Amino acid sequence: MADASLFTAMFGFVSIFYGILVPLLLLQSLTLLFIPSMMKNGAQPRKVGEAIFCYLMQSLGILLMTAGALPTLVSVLAGVELAGATYFTLLVIFAAGGILFLWHDNATHAIDEASRAVPGAIFLIMFKIIGYAIVLLWVLSLFTTLMNGIPEDAGWWIMPLVMILYGLLLAWCTRTDAGSNQSVFQSITVNPSNVKLFKKDDMAAKRRKR
Repeated sequence: MADASLFTAMFGFVSIFYGILVPLLLLQSLTLLFIPSMMKNGAQPRKVGEAIFCYLMQSLGILLMTAGALPTLVSVLAGVELAGATYFTLLVIFAAGGILFLWHDNATHAIDEASRAVPGAIFLIMFKIIGYAIVLLWVLSLFTTLMNGIPEDAGWWIMPLVMILYGLLLAWCTRTDAGSNQSVFQSITVNPSNVKLFKKDDMAAKRRKR
């Protein structure tokens, strides 16, 4: 009976439907990303695919860091003490997200500018929209709450404040300086071209000393 239930769960109509629908939607999304990326002069299909993969993994890393940081921050501000195992789990989730983000952020620097231009722009604009949307929605929520009077519940302001600050952080990290095309997300790790220039200058200085 257990084997029959497992077989039914794996090969039921709903499972087969989502098993076909999800890969098709993923394939369609990747295709829609490939089309504008390949219109950039000098873009290479394999490098475009690597850039899309890296930016998707960076998005997953940001999601993991958010899932690990926000509950911890809210619990600290609210004075709610969580179990030690819970704090450790949140720390592991945050660390895994940070490593995943930095690893693939560094990998994007090995991809040529033409191949990662469009995926990088979509990545930044997506998080900029998310940041502004979070700020706008939570400010409106806070305003409507205050219109009905100040709530009597202690710590009612913690969640709106944390979410507004989080949205502002996303908006600030995706901004670009006036004289640069890079955002904070894109300039976290060291650019390999800068490392090569530094090594060349260092070697030239050593030769002069000799």
